[in-house]
Formats: sequence, structure tokens, C-alpha cells
Amino acid sequence: MNFNNQIDRILRISAVITIIGILFSGPVGVLIVSMLHPQPLWHDAEVFANYYHRVQTLPFIFGFFMMIGFVLFISAIIRLADTEIKKIYGTMAVIYTSAYVVTIGLNYVIQAVYIPEIIEGNTELAGLLTMVNPSSFSWILEMFGYGFLGAAGWLVAPIFEGNNRMKSIRYLLIVNGIISVLGAIITAVDVEWVLSTSGLISYVVWNLLIIIVMILIFLEFKIKKS
Repeated sequence: MNFNNQIDRILRISAVITIIGILFSGPVGVLIVSMLHPQPLWHDAEVFANYYHRVQTLPFIFGFFMMIGFVLFISAIIRLADTEIKKIYGTMAVIYTSAYVVTIGLNYVIQAVYIPEIIEGNTELAGLLTMVNPSSFSWILEMFGYGFLGAAGWLVAPIFEGNNRMKSIRYLLIVNGIISVLGAIITAVDVEWVLSTSGLISYVVWNLLIIIVMILIFLEFKIKKS
């Protein structure tokens, strides 16, 4: 298999992993939780603890799959940079992706590992950290983490040029980057925005944009026969 085919294969794999991660950390995971052990709207830490069950960590566990997909995507696509400026942007994208992994990885560890460990002994701290709480510090980690990822996608967008599909990927990555960075900025002003109507709409649009991008990636980077 030649070099380009290896990159194509990795990009297609990254697209599949990312889509699976988005679906299972989002709608599928939320549906499973709501069917088995739903958590009511935030009232206080005591109510949260009373309704808590480890199955509620499922969306965050699948979030790690999404993280792997994004890391594969950025790591592979920067190898296709064909100018020095694109390579510089690619290096910047790797740095922003690293910030994303650290920030979101920390948040998912808190949600999936730390909260289950302290929920009985330190209910108040669990309440402060859970993302069920619209004022949680974890929402700041979440939104800034995806702000970093959006910036990374924005930076690699110039690599996508040529046919209409490639141009569509570029424009969608730019739009996604703008939404992601704006989301982080708004969260810095009003953290409770994330669970408001506009925040939830932004979340849905973000997910749809990424799914469409990854579908286009999968279709565009076909394995070429030698």
C-alpha cells in the first residue's frame, strides 16, 4: 500500500470512529440513559445523588471514541499539506488538538471515573462537577475543549481544495470552527447558556456539521487501486 492510500485509509477510519463516537456519546447514549436511569433536571446536589447511576457515565465513555477519531483525523490530514503556510497551520492544529485532548479528556475522566467514586462521600463536590448542573465548572472545560478542537479544524480547512466535495469540507470546517470558538466565548460570559435553548441548538448544529464533514471525508478519500 502506497503512502497516499495509507493516509486515505486512516482518514476513512477516523471518519467512522468519529461518527460512532458522536452518535453514541450523544443521541444513542442519552437515549439509553433516559430509558434505564434518567436524571431529572438540575435541582441540587442531593437530588442529583439520589438519581445517580453508573450507566449515566455511558455517553462520556463513548466520548473517548470520538476523541480518538478527531486525533486520527487531524494527525492524518496535516500530512496532505502541500505548502509551507499549510504546514504551519497544521502544526498549530496539532497544538490545539492537544489542548482539546487534555481539556476534554480531563472532563470525561471527571464525569466517568471521579464522580462515581465521590458521589456517596462528597455529594456537594459531585454536584459542582456534574454536567447535569448548568453552572458546573465541567461545562467550562467542555466548551473550551471543543473551542480548541474547532480552532484546529479551522486551521486545517485550507488543505481541502479542488473538487466541490473538498471545498464543502473546507467551508463546513470553517463554520464549525466559528461556532466552536463563539461557544467558548459565550460560555466564558454565561456558563448556564450551554443548557439554554440557543445552547442546545448550537450543540445540535455542531454535531450535524461534524457528521456531514466526516461523511464527506469517508466518501472523498477512497482507497485507490495500484
